[in-house]
Amino acid sequence: MGITSLRVKNYIFVKDLEIEFHPGLNIITGETGAGKSLIIGSLNLALGERVDWSLLPEKKIEIVLTLEPPEESKKILEELGIESDEELIIRRVLEPAQKKSRSYINSVQVPAGFLKEFTSLLVELHGQHSHQILLDPRTHVDFLDNYGGLMKLRNEVKEIFLKVKTLQDELHALKKEADEAREKEEFLRYKLNELKKAELKKGEEQEIEERVRVLSNFEKLEASIKEVLDELYEGEETVYDKLSRLLHTLEEGEKIDSRLKTEREVIASLLTEIEELWRSLLEYKKGLYYDPVELETLRNRLTFLNQLKAKYRKTIEELVEEINIIKNTLNEIESFDERIEQKEKELKEAEQKLHEKASLLSEKRKKVKKSLEKQITSELHTLGMEKARFEIIINKREIDEKGMDDVEFYISTNPGEPPKPLNKIVSGGELSRVMLAIKTVLSEVDKVPTLVFDEADAGIGGKIAEIVGKKMKKISKRRKLIVINHLPQIAIFWDRHFVVEKIMDKTTIITMREVHGEERVREIARMLAGEKISDSSIKYARELLKIGEGA
Repeated sequence: MGITSLRVKNYIFVKDLEIEFHPGLNIITGETGAGKSLIIGSLNLALGERVDWSLLPEKKIEIVLTLEPPEESKKILEELGIESDEELIIRRVLEPAQKKSRSYINSVQVPAGFLKEFTSLLVELHGQHSHQILLDPRTHVDFLDNYGGLMKLRNEVKEIFLKVKTLQDELHALKKEADEAREKEEFLRYKLNELKKAELKKGEEQEIEERVRVLSNFEKLEASIKEVLDELYEGEETVYDKLSRLLHTLEEGEKIDSRLKTEREVIASLLTEIEELWRSLLEYKKGLYYDPVELETLRNRLTFLNQLKAKYRKTIEELVEEINIIKNTLNEIESFDERIEQKEKELKEAEQKLHEKASLLSEKRKKVKKSLEKQITSELHTLGMEKARFEIIINKREIDEKGMDDVEFYISTNPGEPPKPLNKIVSGGELSRVMLAIKTVLSEVDKVPTLVFDEADAGIGGKIAEIVGKKMKKISKRRKLIVINHLPQIAIFWDRHFVVEKIMDKTTIITMREVHGEERVREIARMLAGEKISDSSIKYARELLKIGEGA
């Protein structure tokens, strides 16, 4: 499981490098300035870290990381529609000239943010940054929960906490909406009362305007109708009389030529229609009247409607609809108390559930902490801190998504000295050992298949370095370890040993190769004595390697 290979092309001084990692402890060494940091840098980029474009040349960079994925990561990829078998290929392509970055998992492009989150399940990298994380008390609860197998319960707390926050936001918004609505309630009731009294009807305005036109033009309209009636039927020499004579003429013609039948029928039909038209206009004329009181009333109504339209900036049709809208709004205002009460009930239930879950999590942490304290203290003793005492302080605080506890690591390095926070007492070398002690303990429960240590040997040496090497060897039996290292006392516990070298000709090139046999002896001797390797350093290197082989 874990990382199986890394290939880097055109990354600063790394032209084309490919390396295969194996189960166990993979040690990477090399002279100071040889380029070991570039190996870590390229690995970081493959894992989704942000790019510092200012450091990169303009050539296209490609970094490919091959891994054997655990089942958990396969399921995540399957949910995203990314095929996953026994091999997982992560590829990062950088184009510094355009400042473009693309990330791929098994040839499917993914966001760099997702890549970083996803690879955190596969690779855990520890360097100086990791030490800084350990000095931040806010991260200590994560170590404790991972050790105690409490992350599932903590995620349940987080889920309920987020639900509580959502309900609080909804309740706040509902109360604000209710307050704003109640401020408008008096005006809405006034408006509704006014619109109801107005007895508005759709189409009323058009009807009134038409009636006003009729009454205003009564004399002209009456005269027009009389003229039409006279011309059609009632005067001298009417249209009806003329058509009657024409009908008689065609009737005589039809007796001679039957083909005139159709024309005669048309005139007969016209006479019938004229009679019907005359009767219709006669009825209209009878209903036509002038009423100055009605006209005044209608004009006043029209003025009132125009005033309403101007007041509310809506048409009469829209105001008719507004009546229903206001009624519904007032009904909602009346229901706000009930809705707020229901939301408060939901919130109270969620808060109670959150408190119960957070309390359960807190109790489990208190039980787990004693075991973790004991194990880390024991590991510190084996790492040369024989008088150290490791304690975990848990204090109550306001509940958030991680529960109700402030968790902080304390340490006492001398007998009779009260424990103090890590960031108040620990030196660089001590901090490296505390981190190693924690990782040694967590390696038994952690699921991340590959651990990478960069400068885990900072601030230590001699016998302590040898103990650190043994610890790493122990961890590597359960997890794949990749260790950037400067100390021979750690390098001797190798399963695979790689050397980083800088070749300087017209250009600078970084290479990395695996060493065996005598080459390995000479590398350990170089780490002991520097560039001037002596017979005594070779001899001592062989002795150290025998210690490593026996581990």
